[in-house]
Amino acid sequence: MIDWIKTAPEITDPGYQPNDDLRHRPEPGGKMRDSLFWQLMMPEQELGFQCYLYLAGDGRAGFNLILWGTDRKPHVIELVQDSVPDDMDFDDFRLEGLHVRQPADQKTARISYESDKIKLDYSFEGFHDPFSYRSNPDGLPDWFARNRLEQSGWVKGYIEYDGKRIDLDRIGHRDHSWGTRHWQAPQHWKWLVAYTPDASRIVNAWIWQAKGAWGVGGYVIRDGELVPIAEVKQNATFDDDMTQRSVSVEITDMRGGTCLLTMERYGLVKLPTGGRHATMIMEAACRARIDGRDAAGQFECQWPQSYLDAMIDLNKRDQ
Repeated sequence: MIDWIKTAPEITDPGYQPNDDLRHRPEPGGKMRDSLFWQLMMPEQELGFQCYLYLAGDGRAGFNLILWGTDRKPHVIELVQDSVPDDMDFDDFRLEGLHVRQPADQKTARISYESDKIKLDYSFEGFHDPFSYRSNPDGLPDWFARNRLEQSGWVKGYIEYDGKRIDLDRIGHRDHSWGTRHWQAPQHWKWLVAYTPDASRIVNAWIWQAKGAWGVGGYVIRDGELVPIAEVKQNATFDDDMTQRSVSVEITDMRGGTCLLTMERYGLVKLPTGGRHATMIMEAACRARIDGRDAAGQFECQWPQSYLDAMIDLNKRDQ
């Protein structure tokens, strides 16, 4: 287990309340949405894992639980939508085969799941204070969330699928955001997380474009200290179908220090959503390097579906 990582004094108050890792309730006549996410990347086995859970104020809930690799089709993709009782909270949350135990300590979480395709036990323990994008100079845009908790930590447990068992004892990441998300606002975003096996270097970066403006959130961890990101220079490559292939990011933190992150995809999964504001989120499992050190990472891209379709058509016509 990694020693506790200290937080730079430059960080402003993230605004968390003691129970913010539990369910958030809408104000009378209002709306609310909690989104919870847990992940880990395993480049030596060419695997990526994530579980994403949402819960609306009226009890509508759903999750995706995905294990993917180099094949076009994921090894496991479970997509569930249903509703839960009003008294159910994240310290003992159950939806179909998923069981979440995330108390109000802003440090730990445990998720378990079992189906005919996969059996999972994922126990998370954070090793730094939860970070909020409010602490970055660009802040947290109100179209995205009321607040958002990001945390790197240690994962123990196992994944069983297709007659195989993978024991987990490695770095992972989680986040939890709450508030109404306006999906029609973002024009694009990249969400990146990468970590060296010894946690000497960790990067969490969210680069967004909305309403004609760019912004960035996240942090860099170097040798036991977490410092917020101030700005980035980025260069990404995409295939003709606009699936992300690689990214290089030069990060400047709030102290003026720099960090170089490079990521190269080995696996990809697509998560389209329909409706009036149809979007595509694509998750790339990556080999990475942080300041020249080998790392594992996840590179997420979000696009409005109509723009993505137009770009793919343009690429075809340019060939």
